Amino acid sequence: MDTMLILIGYVPLTAALVYLVVRLYRHSRALKQEPEAAAGSGKEYPRMERAIPNADRILADDGPSLKDSDMEELKERLCNVLEREKLYLNPDIRVGDLAERLYTNKSYLAQTIKIKLNKNFCQLVHYYRVREAMRIYAQHPDLTITQLSRRVGFNSMTTFNTAFGRNTGYTPAEWCKEYRKRNEAKT
Repeated sequence: MDTMLILIGYVPLTAALVYLVVRLYRHSRALKQEPEAAAGSGKEYPRMERAIPNADRILADDGPSLKDSDMEELKERLCNVLEREKLYLNPDIRVGDLAERLYTNKSYLAQTIKIKLNKNFCQLVHYYRVREAMRIYAQHPDLTITQLSRRVGFNSMTTFNTAFGRNTGYTPAEWCKEYRKRNEAKT
């Protein structure tokens, strides 16, 4: 008789626990959905309060930050390595590869490039590649534009043309033609 009373008491308790677990599961799934999807469901879920003070400011931040003097030093090291070792010629170069070479992390390197050089990583690599393409063409004017683009690390002619235009104001073909014309005028 006592065991029967105990079982009767556990059944509603178990049912209540199952009900709460299912509600929590559905609630957590709704929070993970896109805001539009959750809003379109017709269900109202309570807003969760942020546990971290100033969380909005922290989340809006770009992450850890370097001091200006550290950024300046990293910029100098970056430019020296790029000019001395010409790592930008590698068509598969990534910001992580360069950060590892400079003994820093990707975030610090990307932040330094953005703030100190006013470029993103790809723009910086393209800048150095275009400069190198111009230097190589000056020494080997018999190279085709495709050969030139491959030699400086571009895998795509479209990317080469776009990068060249952004850095010089000319297409590669226009620049090469203008270069030949200036050299012929000198001789």
